[in-house]
Amino acid sequence: MARGAVLGRLAWKVGEIADVIQETPKVASLLIDVPDWPGHLAGQHVDVRLTADDGYQAQRSYSIASAPEDPRVAITVERLEDGEVSPYLVGELHAKDKLELRGPIGGYFVWKADDPRPLLLIGGGSGVVPLMAMIRHRAAADAKTPVRFLYSSRAIEDVIYRQELERLTATGDTLDVRHTLTRAQPPGWKGYSRRLDRQ
Repeated sequence: MARGAVLGRLAWKVGEIADVIQETPKVASLLIDVPDWPGHLAGQHVDVRLTADDGYQAQRSYSIASAPEDPRVAITVERLEDGEVSPYLVGELHAKDKLELRGPIGGYFVWKADDPRPLLLIGGGSGVVPLMAMIRHRAAADAKTPVRFLYSSRAIEDVIYRQELERLTATGDTLDVRHTLTRAQPPGWKGYSRRLDRQ
């Protein structure tokens, strides 16, 4: 039974793009309807495979950005100009397009909302994607777990999920988001401006 479940998760499925959300100038989130999706844990990832007309295939792994409670699978992708897969995912795909993926994969770096221990999240750039899945899971489950999120970005326009995080922290919840902008800061910036370190 367990072996069958694992094999099912590793079988390739064809999902349909429901929406594309431009998060920053170089980053977009793809909301995907996946038939027979088995569900996932916050922190897991999927493999995405592209197949060219000549049969050539390229495969990459992307963290899942959506909460387990969300029926759609969301991945957030940063466009790398010399990348083989990301320029297609960010810029070429639109609603109703098809995308091949498999998963969910991974079980070590996951978090469940019934864990009452305080949560410290540290990330930067597109590395914040699985952390956002945890924050969304916490909100969807109405969990009261204290969370501190240390988030490093180059500039304010590079902050992925900025408006959503502002909305979540404005509720007076125990979600504490601390930004550091390492390259450029807007006028009047009162946050951090150095790389994350022990201090």
